Amino acid sequence: LLTVDGVARGVLAAHRAILADPELWRQARGRITEGAPAAAAARAVLADAASRLQSSGHAHLAERRADLRDVERRLLDALAGAVERRIDLPERTIVLADELLPGELLALDLDRVAAIVMAAGGATSHVALLAASFDRPMLVGAGETLLEVADGTTLLVDAHEGWVEIDPPAERLAAYDAARAEALARRQAENAVAHEPARLRDGTRIRVECNLGAVSEAQIGRRAGADGVGLLRTEFLYLDRHEPPTVVEQQRLYEAIATTFADRPVTIRTLDAGGDKPLPFLPSLEEPNPALGLRGLRAGLERPALLDAQLQAIASTGVEGQCRVLVPMVNDAADIVAVRERLRLQVPPGRSQPSLGVMIETPAAALQVDALAPHCDFFSIGSNDLTQYVLAIDRLHPTLAGRLDGLHPAVLRILAMVTEAAQRHGRDVGVCGALAADPEAVAVLIGLGVRELSVVPAAIARTKAIVRGLDLHECVRLATAVCASPDAVAVRQAVRRFMHERGVA
Repeated sequence: LLTVDGVARGVLAAHRAILADPELWRQARGRITEGAPAAAAARAVLADAASRLQSSGHAHLAERRADLRDVERRLLDALAGAVERRIDLPERTIVLADELLPGELLALDLDRVAAIVMAAGGATSHVALLAASFDRPMLVGAGETLLEVADGTTLLVDAHEGWVEIDPPAERLAAYDAARAEALARRQAENAVAHEPARLRDGTRIRVECNLGAVSEAQIGRRAGADGVGLLRTEFLYLDRHEPPTVVEQQRLYEAIATTFADRPVTIRTLDAGGDKPLPFLPSLEEPNPALGLRGLRAGLERPALLDAQLQAIASTGVEGQCRVLVPMVNDAADIVAVRERLRLQVPPGRSQPSLGVMIETPAAALQVDALAPHCDFFSIGSNDLTQYVLAIDRLHPTLAGRLDGLHPAVLRILAMVTEAAQRHGRDVGVCGALAADPEAVAVLIGLGVRELSVVPAAIARTKAIVRGLDLHECVRLATAVCASPDAVAVRQAVRRFMHERGVA
């Protein structure tokens, strides 16, 4: 059996939820009753489910199709009596696949994997999130030509720049080996000062916090030097359950994280489920486009008992003022006013109401900051969803996902509007999406007015190092200039010149 936690645990819990789906069981039993073998029934039922998702015409469901294929593969292996084992690999293996499934990645000996390259797949699919959680470079959408590369071929992969070189000459390999050794030494130096505050050259403090998805990740984030928790995804509490967690259960787990971070802030996002992230104990709605459906706060207001229990648990956790509430999928002031009133009713006697924040991830929220600010205490930009909504590109699309770039000038102009409006009302703005951990985005975000970056624990030391090499006024000039760029490629070119000129790697 595989021992996993964090992101991996969440993915496998989602797979178990698929297996527990009563409708799938009903269909499978029906086929078995008609005489089909168990394996054939399981294959047919899961294939039908995947086909329905495919025929919906919405690429956002690609992630669930991959999950269904993975569940089918592992279920058929189990029915055949196969024992899942870790796959042994040579040192510094580069894995090539058409589209690696989450269970297949978890079966690899990841200590020996140098990089993963997929011909298809999206940058925010489950398998991509898993690779990031294990700090393994992954390049997606590389094209089917790579599948023709023979085993044993020497490759150079740059997942950040997005290229693969086949059979590079010896001098290129030597140069990259030297660069790799230099990068390792730099990382060690960055880790040595990761617990120190990150200040720009002019003295401006930038908080570098961590994103967490499980209690077990709290120690990892604290050891990595996080200034607090910028985003605690609470979905881990609800996965793989047939009833929602009680207030006491939630408080105990939140308290463990708050205790780990002592006097540092912990921002807890209310449940972001529904739509494409159904829960076993709730009826799953058939929605033609779940990314735009009943999810996040929308689902919470539909099921207020779930929302109230979570608000009560958060309001009871940590030292006074430590824990903050962050609400996803807000569109207008009425949304946050409703949560504010519900939160007021859940605060225990003798405690003050925790800070309440709005997650800016819909264009409506981004354009409504002036209306939202009087009713909330802070803003946190969810760059992943905001980018896909602004650019109208599904972040899971196998072909278009590579064009989904948070440094697109349209996204940057939206961010500039958010930070300017927030500053008018004296509200802090952070970024908790993947853009915060992008080395080429740090200077631009700071220049736009962001003072809090929440990243995966593995990116904390690097992000702090980049911050220390920047100057606020120079960042402002850069951000102003790139907002007028024609596309994301031009933005990244300008940022690279900026960083190179200042010696910021």
